[in-house]
Amino acid sequence: MTALSLFSTIFFFLNTIFTLQSIHSISSSTAGDGFSVRLIHHDSPLSPSYNHSMTAYDRIQAAAYRSVLRLNHIHSLTTTFSSSEQDISSRIVPENGEYIVTFSVGTPPTQVHAFMDTGSEVIWVKCSQSSPVFNPAKSSSYGHHPCDSLACEVLGVGRRTCAEFLDPCYYRVRYGDGSTTEGTLSHDKFAFEDPERNLVDVGHLDFGCSDYSSWHFVGNESGALGLSRRPLSLISQLDIKKFSYCMVLPNNEGSGSRLYFGSEAVISGGRTPFLEGEDRYYYVTLIGIRIGDQNVPLPVGIFNRTSDGEGGFMIDSGTTYTFLRSEAYDALIKALNEAIDLPQRRGPSEWFELCFEGSFEDLESAAPDVTFIFDGAEVILMKQTTYIEAKKGLWCLAMVRSNEKLSIFGNVQQQNYFVGFDLEEQVVSFAPVDDCATF
Repeated sequence: MTALSLFSTIFFFLNTIFTLQSIHSISSSTAGDGFSVRLIHHDSPLSPSYNHSMTAYDRIQAAAYRSVLRLNHIHSLTTTFSSSEQDISSRIVPENGEYIVTFSVGTPPTQVHAFMDTGSEVIWVKCSQSSPVFNPAKSSSYGHHPCDSLACEVLGVGRRTCAEFLDPCYYRVRYGDGSTTEGTLSHDKFAFEDPERNLVDVGHLDFGCSDYSSWHFVGNESGALGLSRRPLSLISQLDIKKFSYCMVLPNNEGSGSRLYFGSEAVISGGRTPFLEGEDRYYYVTLIGIRIGDQNVPLPVGIFNRTSDGEGGFMIDSGTTYTFLRSEAYDALIKALNEAIDLPQRRGPSEWFELCFEGSFEDLESAAPDVTFIFDGAEVILMKQTTYIEAKKGLWCLAMVRSNEKLSIFGNVQQQNYFVGFDLEEQVVSFAPVDDCATF
């Protein structure tokens, strides 16, 4: 064996031991512990993305547009590109996030605002562009993963650029719409901001340090906090078995929305199992929809996932409005038309197809409850999470038609519920609360 090959073997061996010890120390230091972080809605006055010039209607339109982009993006990842380099894209770029978390990276710490995303794997931070958020050169605790590291291998062939085993693990991703992101797979110290603005130290985490993205960021958001079950997500790196969130209505300026991990997670109420064989998104079984005490007539199996990966029904924190595939959406619109005795008309945009004229009190007394019936759980929607006031005195159904087979349970319909994810029991739970801000 030559001296060079002997050195290579020793280096790889030591690097593997270091990586395993790093992962083990993160898991053991947080096992059985819990912490919570504050969530801020994209459109809250407290948000770094808040645009004071936008009207309430502008915000509704913008949220609908972001939701449509996200639906199309997720659909492209769950079908055509399921095994190619594009399938990392939702795990890297927070293009359509809705709820923002704050954490710090490095030594000394740099504050980062990132989108919470149950559909993303990695923790992603904007590092070096025209106005970098995090400068790795200024962090004494920063390090990058070499190409032969276990963390780099998790990315998979085709998602990383490596000429020599000593090179930094560099990723470059091209998306279905032609945009790209690239950077270095790195590790550094992380601390999360809890509801009292204190920092909770979680040790070193792996993250994508992006030095280029063709995405245009609005405001000061600068990354993603991945909460999928893939290896590089926050919950996988910290070996967290349970997490939950509770989202307040966006007009609640107190920002009572919370994200809970470990022993602080709330797993309560009705429970519905994850679909087996999928660890990127949280697919569940939706059996039907009820209006008052009448079931909406839906085709049998309309929300089932097909053998080629299309369709299905997923829980997603990054999509604003619930999307229902066209056959289900038409049936729901027809049933609501028949059930609600108020003047009706189409909304001011293409996305809101059913609207009612009147005051909120008129709607509350005339409209029966809408209930989503899952396998093992029921979610009864509040009127505030079923309808939005698109114009003064015009209340529109806060659900959008999906032109794909895929349907998504958006975060508007999850508001004022504890939504819990138990990764050991493989279930999502739903527990209604009067006001998340009181917890």
